[in-house]
Amino acid sequence: MDRDKIIENLNALLKQRAEFYAFFDAHLQKLENTDIFDFKAAKDLRAEEVYRQFYHFDYAMRKLLPAIFKAYEINPSKDLSNAL
Repeated sequence: MDRDKIIENLNALLKQRAEFYAFFDAHLQKLENTDIFDFKAAKDLRAEEVYRQFYHFDYAMRKLLPAIFKAYEINPSKDLSNAL
């Protein structure tokens, strides 16, 4: 994967991350005077929508990982503690 494609994938990843947090901002209050989400006060996060947001974020990340693994000679099954 060339540099331009990695940059494109990084931008997609950061966009999806921002959308994930925007979803939380729209549906969760934060603890007073903090940037911490107050999950105890949450009513209904609509699990299907949470999953949809996560799936897009996860997909963007998974598209980028092979190039990172190649660039840094990382073998996921040997070098990482959690399976992807």
